[in-house]
Amino acid sequence: MEFKLNKNLEILTPTGYRNFHGIRKLTKDVCFEIKFNNNKKLKCSETHVFISDNKEIKANELTVKSSIDGKNGESVIVTSIKKIQETIDLYDIVEVDNGNVFIVDDIVSHNCDFSTSGNQVVSVETLEYYKATFVVDPIEKRGAGGDFWIWERPDYSKNYIISADCARGDSSDYSAFQIFDVESMEQVGEYKGQITTKDYGNMLVAVATEYNNALLVVENNNIGWATLQQIIDRDYKNTFYSTPDLNIIDVEHSYTNKLSRQDKKLIAGFTTTNKNRPLIISNMESCFRDKSITIKSVRLYEELNVFIWHGAKAEAMRGYNDDLVMSLSIGLWIRDTALKLRNEQISYTKNMLSGIKKVTSVETRPGPQNKILASPEESWAMEVNGKKENLNWLL
Repeated sequence: MEFKLNKNLEILTPTGYRNFHGIRKLTKDVCFEIKFNNNKKLKCSETHVFISDNKEIKANELTVKSSIDGKNGESVIVTSIKKIQETIDLYDIVEVDNGNVFIVDDIVSHNCDFSTSGNQVVSVETLEYYKATFVVDPIEKRGAGGDFWIWERPDYSKNYIISADCARGDSSDYSAFQIFDVESMEQVGEYKGQITTKDYGNMLVAVATEYNNALLVVENNNIGWATLQQIIDRDYKNTFYSTPDLNIIDVEHSYTNKLSRQDKKLIAGFTTTNKNRPLIISNMESCFRDKSITIKSVRLYEELNVFIWHGAKAEAMRGYNDDLVMSLSIGLWIRDTALKLRNEQISYTKNMLSGIKKVTSVETRPGPQNKILASPEESWAMEVNGKKENLNWLL
């Protein structure tokens, strides 16, 4: 690597020397040894990213004769690739100002070993545990680009929650959603792709319907309203509604003229604010630390590895996305707050009703003319002037 040593640390990039955050040391059990036609040789992780014709390509996607962008706009050709099963220490550059792209041995490379220098929201040790224990390939990939991954098809004895983050579908951001089993919080499906807001709304309704009319939670910040409007127009019944403070929730829809004045403040979807965002992220980190959820997606694992603290704010490193992480965090927050609140209300109602004993007899006072009959089946019959008269007509 070429460094310019002065007061500020800088590294050579395709557009000159740029500042960077630091250097990290990584220990891997497997690495790739790649040789190029410029007589250079690099060792890197399987997921390390190179640049080919201004597009990213991972080391495990390279083949012999692959063309890689090099120094001064030139290209180099891969001449051999060798996978090495041994423990090796690798070093990477953290947060280069020029979009995390830099030059190593005349080859354009990308800061993409998916581990940072200790400021990750979820610790390296926890993420490595999840990768080794749970991360697996999906059993099915749907869609033209295979962007919808499925690990478990709907089980009609289970309840599911789908939490969605929205994007325009025409920029560097992605729309993303997670599907989880509500009880076990096991990931059963995931989507990350670029799609129009209308098509995304239609897709969410279709997938939520397939997964047993899953609770559909859609972030309504900014462009999210366009997606939500399509869901509302489709009249999907199990759309999440709430007030911003979650004092009132309605997970089974409904907004009618019969609602009280306070209830009319219900809005479709979930609103992420500066106040609740730190709580949402903290809850997500706690779930990973407690190992109370199960994730299976390598895409989500990779996003979590570059989801770091920038001061007091948690967000993706420059040049990366956090769409999957945020959709996950919102789903966990709803499950651990709104749904628990609703279940507590249901439990309270059941306990209250169970405390009401069924009346099997009626205590009567003697009277000369009017007497209530004691048998329950005749509780609405009364003797009037010596004759039995049924008073059901009063009901």
